[in-house]
Amino acid sequence: MIPCRPRRPRHRWATRLVAAAGFGLLLAAFPTAPPAHAQDGGDVVETEWGPLSTSDRDLLIRVKYAGLWEIPAGEMAVEKGVDERVKEVGAFIRDEHIELDAATDEVAAQLGVDLPDEPYADNQVALDRMTAAEGGEFDVEFVQRLREAHGSIYSLIAYVRAGTQNDLVRQFADTGEEFVGRHMEYLESTGLVDWVHIPPPPGPAGAPTRFLAAEPAGVHPVLIWVLLGAAAIAGGITFVRTIRPR
Repeated sequence: MIPCRPRRPRHRWATRLVAAAGFGLLLAAFPTAPPAHAQDGGDVVETEWGPLSTSDRDLLIRVKYAGLWEIPAGEMAVEKGVDERVKEVGAFIRDEHIELDAATDEVAAQLGVDLPDEPYADNQVALDRMTAAEGGEFDVEFVQRLREAHGSIYSLIAYVRAGTQNDLVRQFADTGEEFVGRHMEYLESTGLVDWVHIPPPPGPAGAPTRFLAAEPAGVHPVLIWVLLGAAAIAGGITFVRTIRPR
């Protein structure tokens, strides 16, 4: 009678499981497609000027918010500014925002968009800081806060102008871009803008900037994932071999 060879425990499933996990880590390290851009999550409303998206409505609301605090800010600059150029810029911004505010109200009424009637909370904080500031401190506070705000809304206007399918919103975005672009020039002409706190424009992929890099210094994250995947595979195989009967 031929003796039966003792059957070895079936550990192949464990080996395959560990290998699959390691392979998954490798796939995670090397994505096959770029991440999708965020899509407009709200309802699109059909109007006689074309589809009205959430981004379109958001633009009108944000421009209205801008007027609600920049008009009184400009008035404060006229009254409290020390530098004559700051006073002049304050008057320009106050008067032109009154005009832009009226255009915002008109377009919003045509499209059925509800607009706010009080400054946004963060903008009210900026107004409170300007109210408390005196002398040259006020001039700096006024110029810096408004320049940062105009840079932010300018980017939003460009984003909506590039993608909106609504003719009326497109015309409004063109008007808003003209106003905001001029206001940035006014504020920069004072010489008081602190550029360290103004975000730089996006550069080519991998180009260094004066702000912190998006990736940590040292070993590249992709290499770390590769090493982790290889270590997981090697460790699993070693574990299976260790517990396998000889």
